[in-house]
Amino acid sequence: MLDDRQYLEPPNNEAEKVLKCYFCNEWIYNGDEYYSLDDLSCCEDCLNLHYKQTAEPIDYEAELADLEYSEIKE
Repeated sequence: MLDDRQYLEPPNNEAEKVLKCYFCNEWIYNGDEYYSLDDLSCCEDCLNLHYKQTAEPIDYEAELADLEYSEIKE
């Protein structure tokens, strides 16, 4: 007699949990991209949230004006 019970069971398509993100404690699954920062595992969303910055030119005149204002105020 042919035993086909195993063949008829649905496959286990659950992704394997591999690491946890240091910041949000969400699981990083097998095949997902992640970042390692000083041996800390970090998901892409948290990397963008905590480390991504936009380059902007510094307005040195405004910075100096703010410093002068704070000196006058004191």
